[in-house]
Formats: sequence, C-alpha cells, structure tokens
Amino acid sequence: MKNESIQIVKTLFKNPLSYLKLDTPQVYKNMTVIPLIVQDEKFIDYISIKEAEELELIEIIETETVGQLEVVNKSDKQILIPFGMTVRGGKQDRTIWEPILLPVGGKQSIVSENPGTNKQKYTIPAKCVEQSRWNYSKSRGFKSSSTRLHPNVAYQAISAAGQSGVWNEIQSHRVEMNYASSIAPTQSYLEITKESEKQTENFVKHFKRVQNQCGIAVFINGEFIGIEFYTNKEVWNTMSNDIIKAFSIEALRFKDKPQRKVNEYHDELIKTLAGLNLDYSARKGVALGNVVEFNSNDNKWRGITLEYNKSMVQFYLVSKRGGYQDQPHSNMQFQTIIDQRYQV
Repeated sequence: MKNESIQIVKTLFKNPLSYLKLDTPQVYKNMTVIPLIVQDEKFIDYISIKEAEELELIEIIETETVGQLEVVNKSDKQILIPFGMTVRGGKQDRTIWEPILLPVGGKQSIVSENPGTNKQKYTIPAKCVEQSRWNYSKSRGFKSSSTRLHPNVAYQAISAAGQSGVWNEIQSHRVEMNYASSIAPTQSYLEITKESEKQTENFVKHFKRVQNQCGIAVFINGEFIGIEFYTNKEVWNTMSNDIIKAFSIEALRFKDKPQRKVNEYHDELIKTLAGLNLDYSARKGVALGNVVEFNSNDNKWRGITLEYNKSMVQFYLVSKRGGYQDQPHSNMQFQTIIDQRYQV
C-alpha cells in the first residue's frame, strides 16, 4: 500500500494534468498564482480543523513532551489537520508537521471517563515555533491560528534534521526582515510574522478565487517556488487566505530582486514538476492514510502529502531560497522515521 501511495504522487509529478486543471494565472507585484482545480473524482469528504473548532468538535491537548500533542475528534465527520498549521497555546506555540486525517469520532468530550466511550484520541507530532517559553501564559489547550508556515520554515519542518532547523530558520527570517529584537521576545513565529501582516493581507485581496478552486501554484519573481492543494474545495476556501499570506512572505523577502521573464506559466509549472529528481519515502499516517515525503537530490525542494483512498488529501511542495543553511550530514536519512517524530 505504501508503494502504491508513492506511485500516485509520482504520477502527479510526471503528468500534473492527470490530476489538476490549471486556471488563468493571476499577478500582484512580484507574485504570480495559478489557481488549481482538482478533478472531481479525487474529492474526499472531510472538514478542516478551523471548521471543527468553530463547531467545538475537536480538542488539542498539551502533553509533557514538546514533540507531542493529543487530539480528539468529537464529531461525526473526518477532520483534516494540515501540514504547516500552527496552533497557539499550551506552554509553547507549535506547528503540526505532517497532514493528519482524523476518522469519524464520538460526540463525547475528551474529559469523559465513562466506561465504553470511544474518545478517538490520537498522539500527533508537533514542532515548537516559540523557542523561549515553557509555561502557561493563556490556555492549557490549543487553538489553530491564521498563521501558516511560509516556505523556508515549512521546508525545515519537513526535514529529518529535527527541531533546531525550525528555530534557526525562524531566527534567520527575523534577521533578513530586519525586525527588532524587542519584537516577539519569546521568539514566537506567530508574533514575528505579525509584523508583515498588513502587507500579506494586501496580497490576499488581489488574488481571487475561481470556481471549484482547490489550491495554488506560486511563482515569485518569475520562479516557481511551491504548490499546495486539497481534495476538498470547501476546505480550500477555509484555508486559502492563510496559505496565500504564507506564500506572500516569500514575495516580501525577495521584493527587491530582479524578475525573471516567463512566457507561459502553465508550461513552466509542468516542465518544472516533471524535471524534479526526487527521492520518496512513505509511512503509515498518524490516523487515516499514508504520509509520503519527497526530497530533491539537490536538497532545494521538499514536500509532503497524505494519500487516502487513492487521493491526496493535502499536497505540499516548496523550494528553499536563502535563509538558514543546513550543515551537511552525509549519513542523514531523508525519511522521517517514527522515532524522529518526537525528537526535540
């Protein structure tokens, strides 16, 4: 089954049009977005963590381990916690670093200890995005934030290198954006990115959703930098503003760099995807489906997806540009094995 999951992902890279329809490119400043439409037969029925929170159908709970949180689905729906989602609360803000599709749960609360109740509690992998706090400042529980990881930090979050790479990339972002040290004294990624929120919201306003849209492919200064899509258009509608804001941070990082001319963005996207030389690994997901990770041989591209019922619930691919530079580790395995999920 894991090999089948890898083959599904490989097919997307070889022939994106077998899975996606590409709409007309939209441009704002140095950022170009291609709206993506997933073929109808690939759709899966699930709701996002944001919708579940609004309906009080999910709980995310602190544990004593930085790299672990606990989650319970109290609904009669499947719930997606996407890769790159940040959650605020507990002793430190965290990011969820693999896509998780929770199966249908029960209606009862996690605190219920009645015999025979089905609490559907899962331990999920997390990484810290707030280095200098380990105490409860507000809630002991967690709520999703509107801040998604921008590509350079997301690249590190997928990495098998562990927690330190994420912290280093956050600090690198602070330096390259010239944010004062008084901003976010706990090194909170959520607080640091607030400094660019007005600018990123302007990008959101200029990119319009198209009918049946499920994702975007993004170019900055004429270079393809990443793609994210879902097999559920309602979930895309819920998450899209946060995703555009995250990608637009890259536009701000490179706003003064020269523009590369692109004659045809669709052709450029297809050519780039097909030309990537990737290594793949697959493992059982925390809940439903299989997680597939992929990494280019030149270490410029990393991605992750969750395959379930022959569809990719969430697909995410980004390239790393500038920022923190990893130290080479000749013996490092790319695959994020189970034990590494919970290392700090």
